[in-house]
Amino acid sequence: MSISVDIEKNLGSFHLRVAFEAENETMALLGASGCGKSMTLRCIAGIVRPDRGRIVLNGRTLFDSEQHIDLPPQQRGVGYLFQRYALFPHMTVEKNVCAGTREGTRAERKAAAQRILRTLGLEELAQRLPANLSGGQQQRAALARILVGKPEILLLDEPFSALDEHIKWKIELELADTLRSFPGGV
Repeated sequence: MSISVDIEKNLGSFHLRVAFEAENETMALLGASGCGKSMTLRCIAGIVRPDRGRIVLNGRTLFDSEQHIDLPPQQRGVGYLFQRYALFPHMTVEKNVCAGTREGTRAERKAAAQRILRTLGLEELAQRLPANLSGGQQQRAALARILVGKPEILLLDEPFSALDEHIKWKIELELADTLRSFPGGV
């Protein structure tokens, strides 16, 4: 996995300028609240369009302002775990996970969802709604929805911010175990 980001985004009184490269490694964006970490991730994922610059993932250009390339989020191969998980509240865990991929028949998507639910220890919770899950279970459900789509890279936006301090360490360990088997970078 390799990623190259060199972008600018004007946000009124704030001008975001980010440039970095990473190859086959886990990387973290660190900084004060409001410095642009989440905005950078949204730009990479294709949720927000940068004003200028270039984003390249594994040799494939996702965004290039000079060449007028701006792939939609569905074509980027980027898995983005939102800060608040963004699960669909009216859908079961299984249906949320199935929504993470459009590949294959309905039966194949359901089988893929069941495999990832089993891997993340969520198969017994498959028919529950997100409101009936703990913070850690919601996080794993959101991660399952991302992983079922087989992204090339995972972007985790403050994945522990919604968790209580007393369970945060346990979830961090669980997530680390889960991500060790991910073939792309994080």
